Amino acid sequence: VAQKNSQRLSFLINDLLDMEKLMAGKLHFDMQQQAIMPLVDQALQDNHAYGQALEVRFVLCSRVDAALVMVDGQRFQQVLANLLSNAAKFSEAQSEVSIRVELSGDQVRVSVSDQGAGIAPEFHARIFQKFSQEDASDTRKKGGTGLGLAITRELVERMGGEIGFESQPGEGACFHVDLPLVRAPVLSRALPQPRVLVVEDDTDVAHLLALMLSRAGYLVDSATHGAQALALCEQNAYAAVTLDLLLPDMGGLDVIRALRARTATSHLPIVVVAARMQEGRLAFDSDTTGIEWLAKPIDHVTLIGSLERLIHSSSHTPTRVLHVEDDHAIHEVVRRMAGTRFNFQHATTLREARARVSLERFDVVLLDLALPNESGWDLLPEIRRHQPEARVVVLSESDLKVGQADHADAFLRKTLVSPRELMAAIGGRSRDTNTTRGLQ
Repeated sequence: VAQKNSQRLSFLINDLLDMEKLMAGKLHFDMQQQAIMPLVDQALQDNHAYGQALEVRFVLCSRVDAALVMVDGQRFQQVLANLLSNAAKFSEAQSEVSIRVELSGDQVRVSVSDQGAGIAPEFHARIFQKFSQEDASDTRKKGGTGLGLAITRELVERMGGEIGFESQPGEGACFHVDLPLVRAPVLSRALPQPRVLVVEDDTDVAHLLALMLSRAGYLVDSATHGAQALALCEQNAYAAVTLDLLLPDMGGLDVIRALRARTATSHLPIVVVAARMQEGRLAFDSDTTGIEWLAKPIDHVTLIGSLERLIHSSSHTPTRVLHVEDDHAIHEVVRRMAGTRFNFQHATTLREARARVSLERFDVVLLDLALPNESGWDLLPEIRRHQPEARVVVLSESDLKVGQADHADAFLRKTLVSPRELMAAIGGRSRDTNTTRGLQ
């Protein structure tokens, strides 16, 4: 009894913390473009044991392997875990829970159907409310905090999706999550994929780093020994190297010194990723230019940010960018994403932007279309008159109208652009770019 009640209290505390963070807007969402099926497959695998304990089988009835969505993978796994565990909990032993992944217009739907007793009609309107349970008595047979579906709805909606259900008494229940499909990028010319060398002797860590880098658009090679890493750097041109300090044959600091001693790799960007990073940093007695030091464990945002800063850092005069955007928070995010390679100037109104375009020189104008009571597109004639060589990059949530795309050098969606694509568009490595990755 004590163990069961302790477990119930633990679940309640965790759910309350999640709900409090959601309501306060403090729950971080790491939105990334991902294929939906690996997430569903992983959720089924993770919840298989729970279904077995209740003698319920999870059956995947349909799948859409090509569907891409923009979600936080961990939060989406939490959504699926809630739906799968609820379906199993309210099913009879020896029954099945059906999972379907199907396309519906410009959305993908994941549905979870059980063969339980169903949900009473009078409870339908309250099912997503906090602390809401159909049987709220002290003698109820099914456990739970009454927060699971409320949290699930919040998570789904924060990721741009919708959740709903259908149920009739005695006929089970079907909960479904609809997420917008992410279309593959339309590029007039493919962006070059930088190649990165991961030097790490722990195969699990190496696999994780390679996964992070691959999802961010990098090509990845791996080396488990220092000598192997040096040989690969001699054979290939890498954009950067990630390096552990404790290798089987030589120290990571010796690898850095060897790379710096070679002309071809003397300026190669290096991201040290090590558990004892601080000790290595203090022990390194050479020039640290072009090196960033990160301590394990590491998250992908930090890793990708460090790589982007190093790869795109330059001793040349930074590209001058005028960012026409009324939202200061978005400007700050964009400026940080782009890094020190670009010199950002900010204008919040068309009046200010017109004045700056007429008096100053800019290499790029980053333009929001939806400004308060005015359209950023009205600035285009001023840009072409005073800055004919400047690139015009539209960064907006508003769609371009027919013919407008011909007058911009690139078009990026605010909530769907990655750091690499932003820098490529500003730097002039693509034209008419419509990106589909998220602000990190």
